[in-house]
Amino acid sequence: MFYKHWKKIALAFTALFWAGCGDDSSSDSKELIACELRQMCPEYGVAGYSCDDGFYGDDNGQNCTFIPAPTCSRDYRCEDNVTCWANEGDTVLNCTDKQGKDFSISENDFNSKYYVKENK
Repeated sequence: MFYKHWKKIALAFTALFWAGCGDDSSSDSKELIACELRQMCPEYGVAGYSCDDGFYGDDNGQNCTFIPAPTCSRDYRCEDNVTCWANEGDTVLNCTDKQGKDFSISENDFNSKYYVKENK
């Protein structure tokens, strides 16, 4: 009985094996886009107060405004012509796309779409 139908059985096994093989072109994986990171940190700067009398130092009860110390900023230049930037501690990046349209993206979403190239 098997001898009579061996071609059909072999064809069925081949089809079953072929269907189980993955096709790389239909993969759902997304390739990440490379970006260059330029981190800029001020070399100097001190937190303090700016007062009406021009005194910089402790708040001594006069009309003073606190000036925080300068922080680092991150600037990303990506291969898809998107540029993004954020200050130290920010979890949302401000970006501009290749048409010049501004948008914001969370750091997690940015990391799921882009990666930072190593500087050599």
